[in-house]
Amino acid sequence: MKRACIPLLLGLCLCLGCGPEEEVRIQLTPAQIDAYQAIAREEIDVLRPRLDSICAATFEARVAAATDSIVQLRLEEELRLRRRLGQSVPQ
Repeated sequence: MKRACIPLLLGLCLCLGCGPEEEVRIQLTPAQIDAYQAIAREEIDVLRPRLDSICAATFEARVAAATDSIVQLRLEEELRLRRRLGQSVPQ
């Protein structure tokens, strides 16, 4: 068998082996829930400063883009209304 066929056959076998997903319900104990929440809090505490710095660095650009799109929508709405009312459209 050629080597090029091996990944194709492997992929085919993996696809055929996958059936419809069965719903798995996991019931955690209170201790497991507490442990999970502690891990989540630690990860959030690590990520929060990074996400805050990204937010601060991109804030001005995001506000400008949002403002531009709002202004553009309002101008388009004004043009539609003027055309509907038969008013002259300013250039």
